Amino acid sequence: MPDVNGVPDVTGVTGVPATAETMRDMTATDAGAPGAAQTAAGDTSGTAGLREAGPAETRFAETGFAGTGLGEMGLGEGSASKFWLPPMGTRVGATFYVRRSQPWLKHYFGVDMLDPTWAAGLGGMVSWGGRAPAKFARAVSRIRRVPHFYLEDGFLRSVGLGKENALPISIQIDDLGMPVRADRPSRLERLIADAAGSQVIASLGGDIREALVRHRLSKYNSLPHRAPKIDRTVRRRILLVDQVYGDVSVPMAGGSPESFRHMLADAVQSGAQCVVRTHPDVMAGFRKGYMTEEAAKLPGVILSSEPVSAASLIEVVDEVWTMSSQFGLDALLRGVPVRCYAAPFYAGWGLTEDRFETAAPGGGRPGDARSGVSIRRQARPGIDHLAAAAFSLYPVYRDQTTWGEIDVFAAVERLIAERRTLGLDG
Repeated sequence: MPDVNGVPDVTGVTGVPATAETMRDMTATDAGAPGAAQTAAGDTSGTAGLREAGPAETRFAETGFAGTGLGEMGLGEGSASKFWLPPMGTRVGATFYVRRSQPWLKHYFGVDMLDPTWAAGLGGMVSWGGRAPAKFARAVSRIRRVPHFYLEDGFLRSVGLGKENALPISIQIDDLGMPVRADRPSRLERLIADAAGSQVIASLGGDIREALVRHRLSKYNSLPHRAPKIDRTVRRRILLVDQVYGDVSVPMAGGSPESFRHMLADAVQSGAQCVVRTHPDVMAGFRKGYMTEEAAKLPGVILSSEPVSAASLIEVVDEVWTMSSQFGLDALLRGVPVRCYAAPFYAGWGLTEDRFETAAPGGGRPGDARSGVSIRRQARPGIDHLAAAAFSLYPVYRDQTTWGEIDVFAAVERLIAERRTLGLDG
């Protein structure tokens, strides 16, 4: 390949021009940057994360299945049983953006620091999200022929928001793909399929679901639990979840602006009371939503950006309709019917009413992402199997202070304690 000052040109592979930023990443020799947005609390060592077996892992070991195929699904002793993860201590490369903004990631790999993408001796490459830096990292991993891992926040993340620099209590490390992408499988998708039919996994998932619902937890947990101010009605009430325009999860899940228009039109024609959950930045005019502006013109449609928890909203509606939002997962955990107009990871298993084949023009044609979901997701897991896969088998949890590995139940306890300390629960 042509090179610039000895650096391979990956523009044709990634679609990302060889800008000063990408050149800096490719030629950098340092693995971090001063002034990182998020600092590692209690950071005393790159190998602080010693593995611990929590209640879920201990209970599973007692069943006698730990040495079987089920044990390979992530039910063993911490992340050691997640066979797809790189061994602790593996040197992994990351873009300058990831190294600068998320220096705490080193604890998840047992290293002193993440390396630049072009450092020698790498055993893997990581990327975060789906924008240009992530595409660049994936391209470099292909060129260098090293394993690539997709990183994202876990579905149970923190009390505060990521943009407020709140450290996550869990992340996802996927060797196959991004769970939000409908056009290809992810490790999570395979775990869900393999979990179907297992009573052991269903029991674990039932305990997880009970804990999350009882303590009204979701991905982010900074908002108070209180009844939202919505006009009373005797009609069925549908919560429609809008998303910020440009959210990359929407097209990745097979959604589009037309899909949102279709969802809104179906809801209005149903005769139900329609409540559109919109982002506060959209309501304030700082950002654009997919359907908030159009919904505001329709008589009888209620716009809600009230700062209340996801659980508080879900508790007062009869159905949740969504594109790719975690609101759909939270509703399923609480037994509320969910309709999907795109194909997030929890759709296509028979647990949701799926409209993604008809939500956009051309949906369902051969090779279409939504058709791929229908072909791949043939298993029929229960909600408890889904909960076990999404919250235990798949993510890795670490205490944000000690960076020791914990399980989902310990994570729940820590989030509850943090909310209590902040006075969020009265």
